[in-house]
Amino acid sequence: MPQNDQTQLPEFDVATGVDTQRRTQLEIFSRLGIAHAVRSVHGALLFAPDDITAGTENELAAAVHGTRRDVDLPQAIQRLPFYQNDGRTRSALDQWLADNGDAAWEHSWLRIGRDALGEGARALLALDVAGRSDRADFEASAAELRVPASYLLRLALADVLGAEKLLPGRALLTGRRVLGCFLNDNTAPEIVSTHIVSGAAGLGRGVARENAQRFLLTQLLVAYANNKFRLRERGQELSIYPAPNPPTRLRRLSQLLPADAYRDLLMNPCLAGFSDGVAKRSYMHLCHETLSRSRVHANAHLVETGIARPRVVQSLVCDTSLLNNGTHLSLGSRLLGDYLAAQPPAVAVSEEKYLGDLASKIIEHFLPLFAGLYSAAPWRLAPAEFKPERALGFLPHELHASHLRQLWSAWKRKAGLLAGLKGDVVPDQRLLDYFAALAGTSAQPGFDGQPGNAERLNATLELRNVFSGKMTFYALYRLRELGKMGFTGFEGRHYSLFGSLQDDLGPAAELQACITAYAYRLMADGSVMHAQIPDDPETESERRQVFFAAAIGLPSFYVRRSTRNAFLRRVLAHTRRTRPSKRHTAYLKVYLDDYRAALTRMLTEDAMLAEMNAGTIADLNARVTAPEERGVGARLTRGILETLGVTSAMDVDAATFNQAAERYYRDDLRQSWMEEGLTTLREDLHGMMRRAQKGGDQTLLWSLARLTGGWGIEAFVTEAAQDVRVGKASVETLRALIGLILLNVNEEERRATRAA
Repeated sequence: MPQNDQTQLPEFDVATGVDTQRRTQLEIFSRLGIAHAVRSVHGALLFAPDDITAGTENELAAAVHGTRRDVDLPQAIQRLPFYQNDGRTRSALDQWLADNGDAAWEHSWLRIGRDALGEGARALLALDVAGRSDRADFEASAAELRVPASYLLRLALADVLGAEKLLPGRALLTGRRVLGCFLNDNTAPEIVSTHIVSGAAGLGRGVARENAQRFLLTQLLVAYANNKFRLRERGQELSIYPAPNPPTRLRRLSQLLPADAYRDLLMNPCLAGFSDGVAKRSYMHLCHETLSRSRVHANAHLVETGIARPRVVQSLVCDTSLLNNGTHLSLGSRLLGDYLAAQPPAVAVSEEKYLGDLASKIIEHFLPLFAGLYSAAPWRLAPAEFKPERALGFLPHELHASHLRQLWSAWKRKAGLLAGLKGDVVPDQRLLDYFAALAGTSAQPGFDGQPGNAERLNATLELRNVFSGKMTFYALYRLRELGKMGFTGFEGRHYSLFGSLQDDLGPAAELQACITAYAYRLMADGSVMHAQIPDDPETESERRQVFFAAAIGLPSFYVRRSTRNAFLRRVLAHTRRTRPSKRHTAYLKVYLDDYRAALTRMLTEDAMLAEMNAGTIADLNARVTAPEERGVGARLTRGILETLGVTSAMDVDAATFNQAAERYYRDDLRQSWMEEGLTTLREDLHGMMRRAQKGGDQTLLWSLARLTGGWGIEAFVTEAAQDVRVGKASVETLRALIGLILLNVNEEERRATRAA
């Protein structure tokens, strides 16, 4: 018999005991068809291969190569009102402008002659700037436009789509939709998946290939813009590449500029992807203002805890953390989404939030498996940076004071006696330099399973000058709600930079899926409830400190001997070297490698998941066992060091290492990712050709022939790829390759629809 919303609402009272919460969970999973007795049925497993979908958002770095006379950023700096004043400010800025030996101006805008734009680009530009009160910002002169690099990608794709020799219909229609994948709401280009990947055909493989070809598409659009828009001729050569940390030069620039000038120079104008771009632009300025203020208050907290000295509290006023770039990997569950869609709205919201928050808390225990092993952001700290107010970043807002003190003490021991002379090196600086996760308060937790808790926590933190109630809730593993996103699942925001899309992003996606499925199996069993992972600030901090310890590269951390976290106790029961601490007598000393091995063993104990994810767990075990060989942090560091001809990051000063890292990402890693895109495109086109011939798809065969000019796939891609590698591909060749990628996206979507 149908029931109204109120009679169906379960009792999700956080004050209830374990038994009551267990009954509530079992009732939900019973309605889902995943009762404990039948949960071995593959089709009824949440986030299993037959159920899961995935999409990604990538934040990339951009640089414009050229002299200060030709590139927009140095000219924009010289136009700033206070630059005209004589004195120390102008002198310091002049020195900054003169010191750019690489002639790479990170995140500079670009100037484009209006006459270089084709019909498609002109039409899109007119649409995007129509009605904007700030449209004058994009007009350098009557003959020139000024746009950020992220918007240039969108213009370039529109130019291709509007070319006189139109693309085949399938590619053209797909290209119009893919225009929406190129966002520009932050300093860096943000690019979302061209299509959703299903787990049925191999989740990791699909995610890696989609990312590789989307990165290749980005490189082709950059090359197209440099050529067709005559950027190179005008002394502005654009480069877009993967890089996780704020460039060292822009860090320095932020110390020379007032915060409002910094925002005007570097924050994107949000020209695409938003119903009200001007309002979104103001929101991004709010984010920068909030994070800058929050950084100051983080330093004040360090003073309160006795970690830092009062004299440094006001030293950071223009924050650069929004320049950190990562990959957000979202997973969705079709089965869970269908179930929630069939429920009364209030019931759906309540159940989704209860289960989602609990899953997030379970999964946070596993996130130390990713930091440094699957993604990383190596960074060399100079002696001046190896101070708590610089090194600890936003951690004072993310960790309890007790864990913060222990972590800083352990970090100093790790760096050793020479830290004051040489500084240190960490595997993932991005996770320290960005506000990764909001910490709940005693009165307002963020993960207690109650609808609206994130918004209430934001409002509470705003009163403390820590965050803004208008900003998106920051979390390491964020629930994506059906009513807001159109799917139900999670966004993993813990990824920095991958050494390889195929070898690192793909396995990371598989592991994220495996851990998410594991969390829901534990909940379906009734073996983990909210009451077993309490939401008080110290217990929340206790599980998160492990993740940040991994980012720093600490060998160990401490857990209260009386911890209230039953799930954490379960993990520690699987460790082999945990022992009472001599230094902190109320704590256990836990070794990071032992903790990671314990998590791996827990996954292997679930026979079904272990069987379904045998390759994933084997890869995980290899990384955990030999992090210096298989871990991404170590591999990226080796690549950087090879360019310097040294064997240790401590053999060179911090500036040398960090600038070498930026060049490595801009050149070697960019080229490597592009090669992965070319390889996967060639393979997919061969498969597409075979299927079209076998199925008699004359339209597809005609489209392929039109794009390749009648050449065979192998011959055309081989020849075109060589031109792309050396930067000599013609506009016609670039259009054809872009068309082939769009055609492949269309084919992937059609295949997914047929399989659904």
